[in-house]
Amino acid sequence: MKQRKGTATPNRAQGVSAHRSGDTLEAWGGIVSAHLEDWAAELDTTAEDVLGAVDSAGIDPITDTAENKGRGKDRDRPTDPGLRCLALTTDDVQTLKNVLSQ
Repeated sequence: MKQRKGTATPNRAQGVSAHRSGDTLEAWGGIVSAHLEDWAAELDTTAEDVLGAVDSAGIDPITDTAENKGRGKDRDRPTDPGLRCLALTTDDVQTLKNVLSQ
């Protein structure tokens, strides 16, 4: 592991734990990130419904590991829902919940 210099101490080293938003999702600094299947389980729906709701609400995920972001050498992003991850802002999570409850 690379030794970092400076005065900043990572949150985990300070004993700061993640905020739990259920059994599978965690929020850090206003960002919620999880595997797509965990999103579906937490929202009591299917992975396909989560993706459909994201699209229909016009939510632009911070990260979607199925989409090529044009950086780095890794061009083979997973499309399998078991491997795919989404990261959303907490505001977008609320929008997602609202769309799925309709």
